[in-house]
Amino acid sequence: MRPHKFKLPCDIDSFTEIDKKVVIVSVFGKSQYRAKGCKTDMLSSILQINLLDKPEIDQESWCEIEGYYNSKEKTVYLHLRGFLDAYSLLTEYDKFTEKQDCKDFLSVWAHMRDKYARALLVLFHISHIMVLTHPTHTFDYSYVHLFRAMDMIRQKISPQLSDVLSCIHSLPKDWIANARPCSPRILFYFETCPAVFQDSDSDANIKKLEHSLEDQIYHVLRKNRIVTNISSNSMFAIPANQEFVYIHTGNTDSRDMLGYMARKLIESCKVGSGGTTSKSLVTNLDSNNIVMSDSEGETHSFKSFLQQHINLAFTKGFDDNVSRHSIPAHFEIPTLNIFCQVANKVFDYFIHGTDKELLALHNLLDTDVKFSKSRCNKILPRALQAYQENLPQHYTRAYHESKLAHAMAVFEMHARGPLFEEFSEKLQAECDKHWRAGRQMCEVLSLTGHPCTNPVHRGGSEGAGGGEQAEPREDDSELPTREHCSGVRYVCACNCGRIQGSREDPFSLRQANHDYFQMLAKQCGCAQLESIQFPIFQPSTHNYRAAQLFSATKRHDSFSRNESSTPQGDTQACSLGVDTLNDEITEYGSGGQSSATSDQIDSDIPRLSSKTSLTPSDSHKVVIEVTDSDAENAKDKSLVRQPSTTEYLPGMLHTESPSGLLPQFSSWSLVCLGPSSLYSHNLGLQHQIGVFPTSAFLLPWDVTVRLEHHERKERHSLWPMVGDQGGGYCSRGGKSFQAMNAIRGRKSKGGKEFVVKIFVGVEYECPRGHRFMLSAPDKVLKATGNGIVKDSGNKVTSSTADMPLYFPCPCRQTKPLIAQLMRIHVVTPKAPVHVTLNPRVQPGPPPCPIFVTGCEEPVKLSQSAYWILRLPYVYMGEKGPYLPPKEPVPTSHGRLLAGMYGISEVVPEKK
Repeated sequence: MRPHKFKLPCDIDSFTEIDKKVVIVSVFGKSQYRAKGCKTDMLSSILQINLLDKPEIDQESWCEIEGYYNSKEKTVYLHLRGFLDAYSLLTEYDKFTEKQDCKDFLSVWAHMRDKYARALLVLFHISHIMVLTHPTHTFDYSYVHLFRAMDMIRQKISPQLSDVLSCIHSLPKDWIANARPCSPRILFYFETCPAVFQDSDSDANIKKLEHSLEDQIYHVLRKNRIVTNISSNSMFAIPANQEFVYIHTGNTDSRDMLGYMARKLIESCKVGSGGTTSKSLVTNLDSNNIVMSDSEGETHSFKSFLQQHINLAFTKGFDDNVSRHSIPAHFEIPTLNIFCQVANKVFDYFIHGTDKELLALHNLLDTDVKFSKSRCNKILPRALQAYQENLPQHYTRAYHESKLAHAMAVFEMHARGPLFEEFSEKLQAECDKHWRAGRQMCEVLSLTGHPCTNPVHRGGSEGAGGGEQAEPREDDSELPTREHCSGVRYVCACNCGRIQGSREDPFSLRQANHDYFQMLAKQCGCAQLESIQFPIFQPSTHNYRAAQLFSATKRHDSFSRNESSTPQGDTQACSLGVDTLNDEITEYGSGGQSSATSDQIDSDIPRLSSKTSLTPSDSHKVVIEVTDSDAENAKDKSLVRQPSTTEYLPGMLHTESPSGLLPQFSSWSLVCLGPSSLYSHNLGLQHQIGVFPTSAFLLPWDVTVRLEHHERKERHSLWPMVGDQGGGYCSRGGKSFQAMNAIRGRKSKGGKEFVVKIFVGVEYECPRGHRFMLSAPDKVLKATGNGIVKDSGNKVTSSTADMPLYFPCPCRQTKPLIAQLMRIHVVTPKAPVHVTLNPRVQPGPPPCPIFVTGCEEPVKLSQSAYWILRLPYVYMGEKGPYLPPKEPVPTSHGRLLAGMYGISEVVPEKK
């Protein structure tokens, strides 16, 4: 008859002979993963009952206490399965990694130890003998802390547990007073031994090892006051005159459950000499006797080791007091009925109890978390101090994050344990709170990418820098109102370049490209100069507003026609025209179509009234053709879509801006300084301030103009006759500009040719106000000591080369500053031609849009005058400003597109 199996809490009705007295033996400890939590392999008959079943760990109690009642031996065996078993621990850990309920497993481990300790307290309050099993042959010192914590809790909850047991009838008063039948004995079972002792014929050596372990264990337990002289005052007792350590010396197949069962199956199939199955094995499997493992000799077996303690419990009981004057120890052997009632009460109290004293068990066992909390609490103020050290009055988020990283490094150096992440988040919150308590900088980025250095405030024109903006604030009603200020200042010249001033870092487009130059123009006086106004928004109502740009629609005007062409390409069109429904006017500038003659141009565009073209085969020769149908006599042009008068373009005008919208102000400026005589090629730019002396010159640009089919007399009178001596061509060293701008005519087979001289200058300005000219896209203009400029303007006016928008400043600095193209100087000739300008700037690499002035046609400059085109200080599209590079970059980062310059004939007014 096999032992009766049950689980705590147990049902008394499932037992027979309930009035029979029983001794309770409990088994607990650690087991290997392959054992699946089974630690009773020393009892072979129990091992054959559901040996391969997985432990059913209750999710509330996190343990399982299974029992086996042997009615013949009058013994109840209790087996605790829980998280000291490797199988159960790893199973729960797999669930933990899937759910990730908390950040650290050690926090969960404390709850596991608490539940396991509660289950152990159940066994220590209902058992006579406790068997601690261990997979190896060394004592596990972690039990010391567990036993001390359990003993402290046992002493505190004894009164409450006595009250719980007092309701059980016929329970002895001493049992109720002590809350347990006795102070249980603890025995130690080690599953393995050193290899030299396995299957050894001599028991003397193994006995020496067992006695050595007994001395070691007893010394550790006494030193930590877990066992004392009076056993009733201790949680358990150690026998004074009996062995309490057993080391298993046989084979260890039982650790491999599948292998063990296979071996037992083979043994059961062996046939004896009589042709029948071995009776001894059948007796082993079916007998009520608890048969010990038969792999050991009779002299060293766990059966005899355990049985002597069971027999002593039935005969005399346990009296493990070692004091001479101590009272005899209390010892009770209950009936099976009393055992079941007491076991159920004790199980319910410890597993489901919520007494304050019982809840303190978790804190006693949670040493990892307690150590982590103590350590983190100690280092947290130090880390916070490291953050607050040498802080400015106000600082940016980037500086805040750098100081926070330093504080976290200090914290990580000393903090330990499962609460590390919790306290690191607390440190981050404290540092962030300290920053936001009146030390937070505004951080709205200017159009040049610098943050506002004022404290967080309301008001101010919001910038749109390329970096991160300040965080939105829900309630800023209590913040002060002020303008943005980054503390960065630049030196910049006025529209005409005759004075310079210090300017603050702009936070709005109007401030960057309009207001500052208007203010400086009043000081300089260039506001009174002749100027050409670029198209801007003209409201027709007081309720005008900014247009909502949900999607960008490309403009279809003269400035977007050439957008698809590549400036460096051989077939780039250098002309600009005005598209209407019934007419088309195209004026070819100084950069004409490649490999195109005047005849080819005539055949391609037959309806031109006036056009100019530059052919590469005839370098720098402008062809002006005049037909009988003048522009004045052309048919009325169809109406072009007029710009809106109720909605304005919120940003700058570029080729991808919606058609029909104009900005509120112009970011460009075109002024006339006066007559061309203001510039002397010998003296250079005397009226310009801040220009490097060696670069304060304009580049001469000689252009040959050929007049074909010249039939109209009024036009012919504007040009000198071929062979006229009234104006001779003057060399570069001439003393007067009028002489240099004189026209030399000659006869050619295609018409009449005239040579005109134009002076151009491409000016760059760095943030410190240093100004200089370029003589080529990659070269700074440098005149000789005598003021002689050897370069010509052909390279800067070429139709195949873009001019860089940014160029390294030649000033002497440790780190070169980046200068920006700011002005175009043009000194026009006295000849009856117009120099036309069509600036198009692409401030970034594609797909960056191309910024334009908004004029329908190229701007015509008056003759014999000094004109200066001022480009925008900041280029800003719908996605924000295009910031200048911090290091010298290729031309593709920002460029003034080729094809800017053109030549057209002056049409005389009708009388």
